[in-house]
Amino acid sequence: MDAGGQPAAGLNRGRNCGKHVTAMRPSHKKRALRAEVRRALASRVAAAAAMMLAASLTLFADPSTALRADPGPRSRLEPVIERAAEAYLRALVNGDGAALTRLAPSRLESKYGPCPFAAMPILHSPRVDAHRAGILFTGKLTDPEVPGEGGFTLTKLDGARGNPWRVRQVLFFTKLPLGARMPKRSVTRKDEAQEPLVAAATRRYVSAWVKGDYRTMEALAYDWLPGAHRIGSMKIRSIELRARPATDGETRVNFTAKVTMYKLLPKTIEGTLFAMREGTEWKIRGTELTL
Repeated sequence: MDAGGQPAAGLNRGRNCGKHVTAMRPSHKKRALRAEVRRALASRVAAAAAMMLAASLTLFADPSTALRADPGPRSRLEPVIERAAEAYLRALVNGDGAALTRLAPSRLESKYGPCPFAAMPILHSPRVDAHRAGILFTGKLTDPEVPGEGGFTLTKLDGARGNPWRVRQVLFFTKLPLGARMPKRSVTRKDEAQEPLVAAATRRYVSAWVKGDYRTMEALAYDWLPGAHRIGSMKIRSIELRARPATDGETRVNFTAKVTMYKLLPKTIEGTLFAMREGTEWKIRGTELTL
């Protein structure tokens, strides 16, 4: 107390300070909780987008595979190639199977492209979950920038003659990418019984690829283009593209797509499309994508 019987100024400030801190704690907790919810939601949206992309395309998941060289001066064909790539990306997001089929190459050698394996890779660890399957591999590749390990994903076709498993995509990775449609393990004993068939289908597919036997590959592949589905609630806001020649004689298109998920969350997706010329038109290979 001071001489007038009032609380001392220092003590008064101390009490107010204590009340202020106590009153703010719930607010801090609420803000922290809201931030945590936003981070969790953004993570789930990103995972969903990655899953739907990986479900449709061959994925080079290691970031070291990005095309890093200086693109140099532009050619007169690059804008034409980039327009085809942009149309493909928009059709992919919108689930426009007819457009994707029209933009994809029709010749088998263009559809599957040069084999990335220098020799037959070692296949191991098959796993099955009903109509989905995966199998891992290690091996030597023709491109030293692509990791020499990864996995194949497969789809089971009911009613198919002989082996019902078809190869949907090949993923090159040192760590299984988020959203990959590959089971972690076989779920039931019935699934385990399918593992030898998964391994056999994959072995035949890769063997045909090494030999350049595209007809056999076509018979062993799952064509996802006609039945493509819209990628959730993704909306493209802008696309930046840069086409340039690749060392294997083909053309690659680097892209950066800024998208919005669920009308709220912004997301940036970077990758590379593989382009090739058929007649007078440029086509985009639906079986390969660098992300």
